[in-house]
Amino acid sequence: MRSKFLLPLLLTSLSIQAQVLNQKSVASRSSPLQPEPIRAAQISSLDFENRGQLARFFKNLKSAGINTVIVRVFQNPKDGFHKLCAPAAETGYYFKTNSAPVVCDLVGTIAEEAHAADLKFYAWMNSRYADYGIENRTDLHSRGYDFASKKYRPSPGLCIFHPEVRARLFSLFEDLACYPVDGVLVQDDLMMKHNEDFHPLAVRDYLRERGKAASPSAFYQKVEFRGDKVLVGKYTNDFREWTQWKASKLLELADGLRESLRSKNPGIKFGFNFYYETGLKPGQALEWFSQDVKLAAARNYDFYSLMLYHRQIADELKLDDQELDSAVASAAGNFISAVNSPCAALIKLMTKDFKTGESIPEGELKRIIGKIPERSHAGVAFFTVSAGMEKEVSNLISNWEKGDEKTYYRRPSDRADSSRQLQAEKR
Repeated sequence: MRSKFLLPLLLTSLSIQAQVLNQKSVASRSSPLQPEPIRAAQISSLDFENRGQLARFFKNLKSAGINTVIVRVFQNPKDGFHKLCAPAAETGYYFKTNSAPVVCDLVGTIAEEAHAADLKFYAWMNSRYADYGIENRTDLHSRGYDFASKKYRPSPGLCIFHPEVRARLFSLFEDLACYPVDGVLVQDDLMMKHNEDFHPLAVRDYLRERGKAASPSAFYQKVEFRGDKVLVGKYTNDFREWTQWKASKLLELADGLRESLRSKNPGIKFGFNFYYETGLKPGQALEWFSQDVKLAAARNYDFYSLMLYHRQIADELKLDDQELDSAVASAAGNFISAVNSPCAALIKLMTKDFKTGESIPEGELKRIIGKIPERSHAGVAFFTVSAGMEKEVSNLISNWEKGDEKTYYRRPSDRADSSRQLQAEKR
C-alpha cells in the first residue's frame, strides 16, 4: 500500500527536477555570455577545392581544441576569394542579400560543415566599410578633416548618422542572420578616427544634442607635420567631449546591428573588435578611434575581442622583448577586467607577421601567451589559421590552458603619436 503512494510522489518529484533542469538549460542557452570560453580559429581564406577538404579541416581544428571558427563573409578588392564557389562579383558578401553585391552563397555551406564538426560558426562581418556598390556615393561616406588643407574630404567609412546607411547595415545583418550562424564578429571598422566624422548630419546632431559646434579649431592644438604624418600635440576638452559622443553613437549603431541579427535569430551571439590601445592606453583609444571598452561593457554584448597583435605593438611603440611582455600583460589584464565577465573577453593573437607574411614561431607565441592573465577564463582566437596549422594551434591552446599568470607588469609610458598607422584586419 505504501509503494502505491510513493510511486506517484516519486514521479512528481522527477517531473519537477526535469522542469528545473530544462529551465536551467534554457537559461544557459539564453545567457548573454558564451557558455564556455571561446577557443577560436579566425580564417581569412578558405583555400579548398571541395567540401570534403573543408570538412576535414574543421574536424582537425576540433581535435586541436578549437570550439569556434570565425570565417570572413565579406569580400574586399584585395582579399583572396574563398575557393569553394565561383565568384559572381569582385566585392560583396558570401550570403544572399539585396542590399549589396553577392560574391556567392557560401555561408550556409560553412555553417553546415562547422556544425557537422561540432564547431560554432561565427561570421566575420564588416560595418562602416560595407560600401560595396555605393563606393561613389560620397554623400553616404563620413567626412574627415584634412589638417594640411584645412578642408573636409570624404573618408572610406560610411556615415553612421545617415539614415540610408543605417538602413543598409541593418538589412545586411538581418540577411546574414537568416542563416544558421552562431555568432557575428564585427571587424575593426566599428570605430571613427580622430579626424572624422564632420559629415553635415553628424555636425547637426552634435549641435542639437550637446549644444556645441564640431569645430577642428576647437579640438586640435599644436599640430605638426612630419613627412606624410600628422601629429596632434594636444587634444582639447571640447575634443574629448566630442569623441565620447562619437563613441556612444557607435555603440548605438552596435545595438541596432545586434537587434537586427536577433530579429531573425534570437540566440545569435554578437561582439566586435577593439584595438590594443583600449587595454594598454584607453585614453588614446578613445581619442584615436572613439572606442571605450568600459562604455561598451555597460551594454552587455556577448563578447569583446581585443586585437592583441604583439609584433604590431612592438613595432609601433618601439618596445624590446621585456617591455613588450609588460605591455601584453597590462593590455590583456586591463581589458579582461573592464568587460562584464572574463568569459566575455576574447584575446586575439597574430600567427603571421603582417608586414612579411611569415609564420610566427610557436615558441614566440607561447612566450606571449604566458604573459596574459586570467587565461583559464578568457577566450582566445588565433588570426589567421589555415590548413597545416592544426598541431601548432593544439600546442598553443594547451599552453594557454595550463593556468593563470597572476603577475602584472609595468605599463610602458604613453607616447603621444596620433599618426598611428592601422594594421587592421580589413586591410
